[in-house]
Amino acid sequence: EIAAKKEAELEKKRAAEEAKAKREAEIAAKKEAELEKKRAAEEAKAKRDAEIAAKKAAQLAAAAKREKKQAAQDSVKKASRGVTISLFGFGNKDSGDTDSSSSSDSEAPAGVPTITGWKQNRDGSVTGRISGSSAFTNGDPVTTSPIVGKAVGGTVVKTKSGSRYFLSGGAPSGPTPAQIAAEKRAQQQAETKRKQEEAAAKKAAEAEARKQAALEKKRQQEEEAAKRAKKQAAQDSVKKAPKASTISLFGLGGGQSNDSPSESTPQKAPPKKQQPKQIKAPSAPRGVPTLSNWKLKGDGSITGRISGSPNFKNGELITTSEIVGGRIDSGSVVQTGSGSKYFLS
Repeated sequence: EIAAKKEAELEKKRAAEEAKAKREAEIAAKKEAELEKKRAAEEAKAKRDAEIAAKKAAQLAAAAKREKKQAAQDSVKKASRGVTISLFGFGNKDSGDTDSSSSSDSEAPAGVPTITGWKQNRDGSVTGRISGSSAFTNGDPVTTSPIVGKAVGGTVVKTKSGSRYFLSGGAPSGPTPAQIAAEKRAQQQAETKRKQEEAAAKKAAEAEARKQAALEKKRQQEEEAAKRAKKQAAQDSVKKAPKASTISLFGLGGGQSNDSPSESTPQKAPPKKQQPKQIKAPSAPRGVPTLSNWKLKGDGSITGRISGSPNFKNGELITTSEIVGGRIDSGSVVQTGSGSKYFLS
């Protein structure tokens, strides 16, 4: 009973530890899922932004192409007779003029759209509000494709696709070196944080795995200790139990004792030699198989040669399941956990 009670307490303790470990594993898994969801959302956002930027670039390229065509047509219409029009310069009256991308003026040449409030982006494109373009409404915000050279206010710039724009105003209002450095630092910090979160999640998962392994090892050790205690208790029970013997009750106290004085004679009869008590060897109850030459194993089962069983041949060596009832001793009937009974010869 003490061993059973101790085993029940150990089982209860193991169940509590396993439940706690399960909760902690669920929390770690949930945290990992949240991190994965966050990473997936960031990747999806980056993908959408890239698609939007690509679509916008395609739209700008198409608009620049239409704008170039319209500017050429406008230049041809506005040009006076006898003047040779350069279709590459869109309205320059002298084909020997220097490249307009390096010219500086306060006003846009004829047929060249003007961009005000502009700034040059990191990829070399220019963003601002356009006017004087047949493809856009005056004041529409636009972003050009990357320009050739540096954007300078008061000059005509040319994009890599061939479109020309007059940049109104002074120096570009693009991002300053400090802003670029700050943006780079922010990106590095975000990447560092992401790596730290991944490392923390991985570390938590490894710690949880180690904890589970330790709990499993402890559980196995406790089970082994409980089995050893149960085995020791069974062995002690066998050692302390008196040898079983069946006493024949026939003739013991069933008649008048010869030692008692006779009522017919006042004299005592001479004492007779006491007969030894008859001891009958115990036998198996009807229908209960007999195990001979048996021995108790460490796991609580019994090995021996069986007889009187419809399922086995007489003399066949068998091993029972764990014994849970009866006294494990010769002449006793024991019962296994599955309900089978055996007589120990």
